[in-house]
Amino acid sequence: TSGTSFTNASTLLVAGAVGQPQGGRPRNYRPPVPPGNAAGTESANRERLGDFYVYPLAERTTIANAQQKQVSFLDVSGSPAAKAYYYRNDWLGRSDEARSADTVLRFSSSREGGLGDALPAGTVRVYMRDVRGQPQFIGESNIGHTPMGSRLALKTGEAFDVKVQPTVEKREKLGEYKWRTTMRYRVTNARDAAVTVELAQAGLDSWWKDTRIESESQPSDRTDADQALWKVAVPANGETIVTAVFLTRY
Repeated sequence: TSGTSFTNASTLLVAGAVGQPQGGRPRNYRPPVPPGNAAGTESANRERLGDFYVYPLAERTTIANAQQKQVSFLDVSGSPAAKAYYYRNDWLGRSDEARSADTVLRFSSSREGGLGDALPAGTVRVYMRDVRGQPQFIGESNIGHTPMGSRLALKTGEAFDVKVQPTVEKREKLGEYKWRTTMRYRVTNARDAAVTVELAQAGLDSWWKDTRIESESQPSDRTDADQALWKVAVPANGETIVTAVFLTRY
């Protein structure tokens, strides 16, 4: 806080990361995020200040000392967005109960077919209109400073009706450091419409070495050395079983 109130002030938002001494958690630490994020390469039509962007607020505002206030500076309508379901199993292990898939909102900040602007870091809050037409808060997620032309995938909450339960059906020791693990994933959908769940098996290069998928009930995409991803179609009020056999060295 500045110790001062500002009345009817002309306000600028300067967005960027100012260099500061690092302490505590390493700077390159990032929690797991849903797939679909990609940095853009488009230049925003914004005032620049070095490597920062400047966002002048359209209207003057009054801010009292120690007050937090929300003001609008970006108004876009008709920008497309898509909902997805995502579940990540962090290593070749089981869960004692079915757990909710993440609800993910995907959209773009591109000029064509997106928000058409660079986005400053902050909290994105998501609202949906109910059957009465009233906006209802359904979740929020943080974003970093985001160039125009980026693709964003934000976790907004956990699905009430879409769940996944991973099970280790068998783990066999084939040699001193070699193992075969048979995994079973039960994906359930209590909604009255079919859904697709992005099911990620992670930890393939963290805990294990030279991991290979010997067999699987449907093809996966090895998105990187550490993760395999299935796009699982689940019928309305139904379930889908995915199985996979992993050969690993430990």
